[in-house]
Amino acid sequence: MQILLMASAFNSLTQRVHAELRDRGHTVAVELAAPEPSVRDESLRRAVREFAPDLILAPLLKTAIPRDVWAAHTCLVVHPGPPGDRGPSSLDWAIQEGVDTWGVTVLQADEEMDAGDIWASATFPVPPVGKSDLYRNEVSDAALQAVHLAVERFSSGTYVPRPQTGGDEESRIRTRPYLRQEHRRI
Repeated sequence: MQILLMASAFNSLTQRVHAELRDRGHTVAVELAAPEPSVRDESLRRAVREFAPDLILAPLLKTAIPRDVWAAHTCLVVHPGPPGDRGPSSLDWAIQEGVDTWGVTVLQADEEMDAGDIWASATFPVPPVGKSDLYRNEVSDAALQAVHLAVERFSSGTYVPRPQTGGDEESRIRTRPYLRQEHRRI
């Protein structure tokens, strides 16, 4: 399968996703999102036109995928929070609140950030380590587990992702703001 990775940086998670998908026989290309919105959106559109991916996957994307792209292609976003958790600082809030267990969700890009249908998720225990260690280890391991499951489900052509609204999920939906420096403890 042809998979296009869209990322804000070719960080350790993006590199690992790239390597593991290639190891599983997929053809993988990477498009790094430029900081300037007009340049970024056009470069993402060009990458989609030129690579013609079967699936678009965003392991680390700090900005929204252009509407015309996610409306025409399946775009899956790796979110470092459990199903229902939304916002740009999910992992920071988990650390700040001292949670014992956290998760990663692979969801479909949609109009609202982090609110799309769920393709896969994985949980992990949160050890008493810093954010960088947590991200490079437990978060990355859970992310890869969820990514592989989501890719398998997509390639089957029969999986129907589950919405984040309704039933039990609705009571757990929580949109949190960016965790500003003044709210962080040292």
